[in-house]
Amino acid sequence: MSDRPIRILVVTVDYPPIEGGISTLTLEVSRELSRQGFEVTVLAPHFPNMESFDANEPVRVIRFTGYNSGWLRLFPMLARGRKLVPHHDLLLAINITYGGIAGLLARSMFGVPYATLAYGYEFLKFKHIWPVAALLRYIYGQSRGVIAISQFTRNKLIEFGVRSKSIAAILPGATPKPEADDETIASIRAKYPIEGKRLILSVGRLVQRKGHLTLVRAMPRIINTIPNAHLFVVGQGPAMSSCSRAAFRMGVRDNITFAGALSTAEVQALYSLCDVFALPTGEGTNGQVEGFGLVFTEAHAHGKPAIAGKSGGAIEAVADGDTGLLVEPDDADALAAALIRVLTDPELARKLGELGRLRVDNELNWRVFTNQMIAALGIRK
Repeated sequence: MSDRPIRILVVTVDYPPIEGGISTLTLEVSRELSRQGFEVTVLAPHFPNMESFDANEPVRVIRFTGYNSGWLRLFPMLARGRKLVPHHDLLLAINITYGGIAGLLARSMFGVPYATLAYGYEFLKFKHIWPVAALLRYIYGQSRGVIAISQFTRNKLIEFGVRSKSIAAILPGATPKPEADDETIASIRAKYPIEGKRLILSVGRLVQRKGHLTLVRAMPRIINTIPNAHLFVVGQGPAMSSCSRAAFRMGVRDNITFAGALSTAEVQALYSLCDVFALPTGEGTNGQVEGFGLVFTEAHAHGKPAIAGKSGGAIEAVADGDTGLLVEPDDADALAAALIRVLTDPELARKLGELGRLRVDNELNWRVFTNQMIAALGIRK
């Protein structure tokens, strides 16, 4: 038997410069697999000016064109991947509707096994569309194993019709002991009106289910108790305008910063500067829900308490009463009470933040996630 490293092809439509939890997971898992001695190739969408980023990664990055072509992007992805598949031992499908199809073809055409990941909405949105749902169930069923990012997602997969014995629920996490750059911290302080404020940080795409409007609605009560409270929102999305209008209507617009998209370094700086992290996630009108919520563990990595909505996989990302507090989604009064409690009780905030940091150090990090994934899939190094 050859003693060469096992070759893993990671197929994804979510990878930098695309932002979001799936993109972060893809990046960090591919890096960790490489650190552990696997030979990793990432097949990802092409974007201009990514050459220097790709060259500095510990993995080989191959880009395919057509990302902005909707579902038609599948075809350039498959064409690019066809030459890569025969030279690999395993295909790791990050997205079931793209990588999963590539995996199915890899198995049938070249005998290369594939594994799938599951987050939640990417399969749930098709549960009432019979032909697509049947195809996805077949793809999951033919895979070497399915990695669900939470017990919530695993349960939803079982309801969807995937065999329970093929699914492993493995919680993702964050990088322990992250460092915030002093120069970036100084730049954030100079650019935004946060000096002397009690800073509530929220990071995430501004869509209805993330609960940003509930945060805005909670601010008048918070400011009434803590006049120097300031909400700092990182992200962009369709809910931005409604949140801004609500802030003006409630007279709290000056107490909120809508910063839009920021760099990774700037977000890390804000994690280090904030007093508490909050994202009261709930369920969207179309059934979309948070499968886990990496932002909560990123806040914990900085030793910050987190407040989340009691829904989806967020209840596994934030341990209620231990690393943060859970509130009912859309309940602005409950959210305000939780934030006031943390901001006015330094000992509670310290305890929640420290336990959150310990959880990331010991459990919710990419090394542990990748090790458990390797074990679940039966991959031998």
